[in-house]
Formats: sequence, structure tokens, C-alpha cells
Amino acid sequence: MTKGKKETEMKAPKEQKELRTLTILHSNDIHGQFTGKQEEGGPLTGHLAQTAGYVAQEKAKNPNTIYCIAGDLFQGSLIDSDFLGLSTMDLFNLIDVDVMSIGNHELDYGISHLLFVEKYTDFPIINANFRMRRNGRTLFTPYYILERNGINILFIGLITPDIVDQTTAEGLIGSYVIVENNIAELRWLRKKLKTEGTQVDLTVLLTHIGYEEDLKLAAALDPSLGVDVIIGGHSHTYPEKAAVENGILIVQAGMENTHIGRLELDFDPEARKIADWRWELIPVDEEHCPTDRYVRAMLNTYVMDIDEKYGKIVTRLKRTLDNYGRKNPTELGQVFADAFGNSLDVDVMFMASSSMRCYSLDMTVTLQDLRTAYPYDGQIYKIKVTGSQLKKMVRHMLRDEVLDHAAETFFQTSKSLRIEYDRKTKEVLLELNGKPVTARQRITVGVQEFYYENSEIGFGMTHEELEKYGGLRIAAADAFTVLRDYLADHPGLGGKIDRRLVIKD
Repeated sequence: MTKGKKETEMKAPKEQKELRTLTILHSNDIHGQFTGKQEEGGPLTGHLAQTAGYVAQEKAKNPNTIYCIAGDLFQGSLIDSDFLGLSTMDLFNLIDVDVMSIGNHELDYGISHLLFVEKYTDFPIINANFRMRRNGRTLFTPYYILERNGINILFIGLITPDIVDQTTAEGLIGSYVIVENNIAELRWLRKKLKTEGTQVDLTVLLTHIGYEEDLKLAAALDPSLGVDVIIGGHSHTYPEKAAVENGILIVQAGMENTHIGRLELDFDPEARKIADWRWELIPVDEEHCPTDRYVRAMLNTYVMDIDEKYGKIVTRLKRTLDNYGRKNPTELGQVFADAFGNSLDVDVMFMASSSMRCYSLDMTVTLQDLRTAYPYDGQIYKIKVTGSQLKKMVRHMLRDEVLDHAAETFFQTSKSLRIEYDRKTKEVLLELNGKPVTARQRITVGVQEFYYENSEIGFGMTHEELEKYGGLRIAAADAFTVLRDYLADHPGLGGKIDRRLVIKD
């Protein structure tokens, strides 16, 4: 994959026309990764001060430059999570952001908190399809129009319907919201703007639905809706080149602040359409991006706060443990699942791979490392199921959508449970503590609060089914405390992936 390489897909028209230029810089899925990475003796990359410096540099060169964000600034570091995203907005208020759409992780701290955060920012946060269920009102400003070089640009925010699962855990508030159909929302907005007499020259969708869904959405859009560009997020995609689907440009800029997307447009005001364009991914590094010293200074204050609060060593592992992959067992996932399973009064522990927010954990584990790797404080629930129900849960966890595409949640399991699964026949063989699991056997299972609330997605079973044989109990009020205390009491954990899960293909 070539990154940072320019490429032109549409040639300028032969006849001379008065074209107006416009540059759109874009980021997505930064996930609290602000301090960057630096190998020993190597250059610093991915630092937020570099992103800020590049945006400022380009806007100084060309006032017809826009910087937009397609969701998921939140969740991924203690600098973000320890301050519930307010630190993140402090930092981005120092950057000249023109508009941002929400991503699913903006909801990690709750709907009401996000509404508060919106008031805290110095730039508009938009979304059109996240609405109140009862009266249909949008929770956020659905769109934003700005003018550059005589061009009226309409930005519309759209989010993945997956957030409905997140809001379920918010109880009453979560039951009052819904994600509406994207195309229906675009039709509604187009009609509204036409009725108001609002002139729009260029329409940009700031989506957080994933690259493949962006392609599908573009293919399904009627040209009368006037969508010109889709700037996306959610899937963490690094396109080798911009895509064109149904005449619509589609771009994305990877993840974790490694790159900034740069889209240059030549707009024909007479035809009111894009005449030519160029797109590239700009690496966030010392070669391409100057450092903004104000952003760096502000970020350093948060770094010092976190270091002081979370610098204590919790434990030392046997070695650095790998946690790469969302649809497979990992070295770290096995240690964490065993920590919960051994600490709590359960026979089996299911822990979602998506709840671990790191690719590896170093041998010496500080409180900050552990907080970053597992940033959730939620409860652990204990349920009692039969062997037949447990087999159904496992089969649901290992269905093709999970193993092939990581489309749904994969669960790390405690060592007490050995699973053998045949993908062709869908047959599941289970052993608990070395003995075959029988159909009527009663087994206590530990699950995270979020995945109990969304049990049909995670396990393919309703609450009523899960509670049929003994109801619901709280095994731990604070999952992070359980994990921290177990690791502190058991140094030297870790090793290669064992054979607790065997998949035959």
C-alpha cells in the first residue's frame, strides 16, 4: 500500500473554464492517540501537535482550506478517558477545526455527557440520523454550511446504527433514541433546504459507518440528492486511492492520527460540479508536519497529570503479550479472561475482545498501561445456564460473520472452558475443567455488563433465556478493580496462546 502518494483520477476539461479551488483536510478515528510514537533514535510520528501544525500551515498557505473530522476522537488513551473527553476537546479547540461529525465512541461516556461536550467545543458537531424516538427531533445539529472561495459547502453527519446497541446500556435515556435510515435523512434534508431556499453548491457527507458501507451508500444514492463527496470513518481504512462510486468521491484517513487526508477540488461554478480533484494521505511525521508548540504545551500538561496519577507499577508479566486481532484468541485476552474467571465465583468467563484497547501489553505494567488496555469500569454479571444454552452461546460467538469479517463481537474465554468447533458442520464440543459438558448441566457464566444488556447480539439469546435458570447476579461492581487486583497478586503471568479454542475448517 502506498501512502502519501498523489494520484489524479479525473482529467481537467479541455476548454478553459474559471474554476475555483478548495482543499479539504480530514481525519477520523484518532481515538485519543495524541502523544505519537517514537522508536529509539527515530523520528516522532502521529503527534497531535504535528497534526495541528499541518492544519495551520495549510490554512496559512491557502485560506480556502477546510479541516473536518469524521468521528471517534474519543476512547483509546487515559488522556481522553480520565477526563471524559473534555481534555480532548481542550486540545482540539486549539486546532482550527471547521466541522466534526460524531462517531460511536463519542457515546462511550453517555448521551447526556456528549450533549454537554458539544457545548464545550468551539466548532460545530453535527449528526442527522441520531434522533429522539418519540418526536423525531435530532439530538445534534444535522448539517453545517460554510463558504469558501464563493462555494457553499454543505456538510451532513451520519452515524452507524451500531450505536443503538451502546445506548441500550443507558437504560431509560437509551430507550428514547433511534438511528434513522441514511437515505431517508438525506431526502428529508434536501427537501428542507429547498423549501428554505438555501443554496448549496457542494455536498459532503461526514460519515461514521465504515468504508464498505460508504461504498454501498454511494451506490444507492439518487443523483438528485446532490452528494459529491463522502469522507468516512469507523472501519480504520487506509485506501490506496480515492474511490469513485456512482459519481461520488469516497475517502478515509486510517486511524490513530497516523495520517491526514488531503482532498483538493477544482469546482466549476457554472456547471456547479467538481471538474477535477486530487487526493492523498499525508503522513503525520516530522518530514511533512511542523509542530504546533501551543498544542504540544497543552498536551504536556495532561501527560504530566496522567503520569503522576497512573505511574505506579501494577505487575510484571512473563514477557510482552500480544493482543492483535478482533476475531481470535490473543495472549493478553487469555490472561485477562483468566483473571476474571479466577477472581469471580463463575465457572466460565466471556470477555469481549473489543473491550481491550491495545495491540500489546509490555512486560512491566503500570496503572496507566492497564487503564489504557482495559478502560472500562462496568459491572460483571453472573448468569446460570445449561450446557445446551452454553453451546448455543458459543456457536453464536463463532459464526462466520465473526470469524471471517469480525462483524460482530468475538469473546476471549477463561481456561476452564475448552471449545472445539467445526465450521463445516457447526458442531460444538465443550469441556469444563477437563470434563465433557452435558446438555442439562448447570454452569455459571460471567459476562460484562454491556454484553449482557446486548445479549442477543453477543450471545444470540434474550434476557429471558439467560435468566431462566437462576436469574441475574452481580459478580463484580467494578471490572477494572478486579483485573488490577488479580494482576497485582499474580506476577509473572502470560505465555503463548493455548488450545482452549480449536477451530476445525
